[in-house]
Amino acid sequence: MKTLALFNAVLAKESQEKPFISEQGFIIEPHAVWAKKEIMDYYSKEKLNGNDLNTTFHASWQKIKDSTRAQLLIEQITHYISTYGSNFQDEMYIPHEILNVPDVKLTFKVIRAYTREEMQEKCLSLLCSGIALQEQTLDDLIFILTHELKYAFTGKENIRNKEAIVKIADLFQIYPENPVEFLRYVIYKTTGTSLLIKNEELINSIKESKFNADHLFEIFGLEKLAEIFNRFKPLFLAYKNRSPRIINKISKLSKTYHKPLLSNPLNEVTHTLLENNDLHWLENATPFALLKALSACYSRMHGQDTFVYRIRNGKSWIKKGKTLDVNESNYTFILKYLKSKYNLSGKTFYFPKDVEFGLPTSEKMFVGNIPTGTRFYGERLAIGIYWKDAWGAQDLDISGLNIAGKIGWNEAYNLDQGQLMYSGDMTYAPHGAVEYLYANKDMSTPTLIMNNVYYGDKNCGYKIIIGNGDDISYQYMMNPNQLFAAVQCHSIQKQTILGMLLPKGGRQCFVLLNFGAGHSHVSGSSEVSIMATNALYQQWYEPISFNHLVKELGATLISEKEKSDFDFSLETLEKDSFTQVFKNK
Repeated sequence: MKTLALFNAVLAKESQEKPFISEQGFIIEPHAVWAKKEIMDYYSKEKLNGNDLNTTFHASWQKIKDSTRAQLLIEQITHYISTYGSNFQDEMYIPHEILNVPDVKLTFKVIRAYTREEMQEKCLSLLCSGIALQEQTLDDLIFILTHELKYAFTGKENIRNKEAIVKIADLFQIYPENPVEFLRYVIYKTTGTSLLIKNEELINSIKESKFNADHLFEIFGLEKLAEIFNRFKPLFLAYKNRSPRIINKISKLSKTYHKPLLSNPLNEVTHTLLENNDLHWLENATPFALLKALSACYSRMHGQDTFVYRIRNGKSWIKKGKTLDVNESNYTFILKYLKSKYNLSGKTFYFPKDVEFGLPTSEKMFVGNIPTGTRFYGERLAIGIYWKDAWGAQDLDISGLNIAGKIGWNEAYNLDQGQLMYSGDMTYAPHGAVEYLYANKDMSTPTLIMNNVYYGDKNCGYKIIIGNGDDISYQYMMNPNQLFAAVQCHSIQKQTILGMLLPKGGRQCFVLLNFGAGHSHVSGSSEVSIMATNALYQQWYEPISFNHLVKELGATLISEKEKSDFDFSLETLEKDSFTQVFKNK
């Protein structure tokens, strides 16, 4: 059910039922009990139990620490013979090791029932929030609104999501009034992409398309399109072979109706000083655009030491040493505005212990419902990847890369006497499999955590597992009661950076990322460690967190989530948890 995926909720139906509490800890509100079967089916597939979390090749970290690489290699080769060697026809070999997983302590998750009005408001609020949304989220929101709620779009909703505007225009012929957004829609109808990029690939796609845009150009108005003709001239001219009369007319009209593009100083915030006469740009920006600009200033305040500053009159100057002036000034300027517009005084927030959320600048940058850059802290940490064959891949490989070397299936299983360890290689997951890296308390080297799709689709599904590491023993790999999160997501490409271990303040810190490693094939430590690790270390070692931001905006952080206005427990996060903070401001 799409409403469960987005909001942990279903549409309310009148009921005399009592709340239903399952053995797994799911609490279903009375007016949601009508969907009990669908709810239980959905979450039974989502939640991993203690055995799921320990479907590793080896059963314990003590086995890894006490064994030589040669001993582990013999068992590794035996496993390969039983899988790849038999074309997956033989019984899969797994070492016979005793597993003793602790009983799972019950945690509760409430499944809510929203009225039609409440569900409609939540869906529209996301579309109007201005945050960039993933395509699947957009499709689900539009489906819920139009199919389940029978909502009819009017064009007056003030939707601020560019892709949503295009989809609504395509589905319901409700066209945007802004000429740039209308051109985006025409490009979408022509090529299937909504990106307005003046590159050769898009120009050729327009020329090769058989779509005739004459009717759309004319119903919108050639004078209005002439306002932006010069700005997007290569794209308009790509239509000339199919629509010569109309394109020539728009070109002529542009001499009268052209409107120059005004430069938005928020796009140049790291090298252009903001002034009071720029306030209207902030007033018209989405909160998420402001957070992006704020983050850019903050990271430079705590990192790079040389900048080229460009003043609004076009002059530039370079200053080394006191490199923070423009970024500090703009950071203060934007933060002051945020405090005035999004004053959270009197509001209480609950954040889970040892979790600092990244800034929610774009849902496209989320991992599940968690913003990219969210940090998890612990004395020890275990980071893993769980998958099933049915999710698109049989063989995934987690690995760690740092200046000391690589740890993974084709390298060491144990670095620095157990400070960083690998759980073993699983090559077949008909019923689920997991591979882990374990960062012990004395590990001190920043380490990239990578996933490689060895056999399967490059966009396969998996869960990133993040947990506190227990004392090393022969009992298990992951204590289910120490789990932070098991986040469902998809591989970005064949090689994906899951995140980064950043030892900090005597503790381990894992930064959740899940983005592509680039076009190069990374098989060793030199390329990634020298380039990517350094860049990511600077970017993510000391970023501004959402937790810190809401305090700056006047909120109070409390430890009792039941009494909070905003509960950011990891298990209760919804698609609109972060956007709700800035709603109706």
